[in-house]
Amino acid sequence: MAQRGPARPTARIEEAIGFVGMFGVLFLGVTVFCEVTGRPALGWALTLLVCVLGIVALDRWRVSVLRRTASADGIGGAPAAPAPRSTPAGSTPADARVHRHVGWDELAPAGRRQTRATRPVAAPARTGPASDVTQASDG
Repeated sequence: MAQRGPARPTARIEEAIGFVGMFGVLFLGVTVFCEVTGRPALGWALTLLVCVLGIVALDRWRVSVLRRTASADGIGGAPAAPAPRSTPAGSTPADARVHRHVGWDELAPAGRRQTRATRPVAAPARTGPASDVTQASDG
């Protein structure tokens, strides 16, 4: 018998999102087909709307479960407090920006990324005469 690892608390919710999403794609195709061929598509479109609302509800449920649970790998829960560091005036420590990516819905409470104060400067253009590029084998 195969050994099983610990199940994530959101595993069933993610399976449900995939199941409902598969039917959402199917209903989208049927709705587009009905619109193109001139058949009535209101029922299919309303069914597609129910699928989309179901995916949104499942995703909100998944995010709330992730926020409630804290696991050893750092997914969900409250972030660990960064160690205090001395930094130059006007700068932020590297730990102030938390980048714990969970997927397309990042749960890290860091907010927006820091913006750059100045734009990077391009390297100066090299000017002057070109050096001799002939080789001994050029003849």
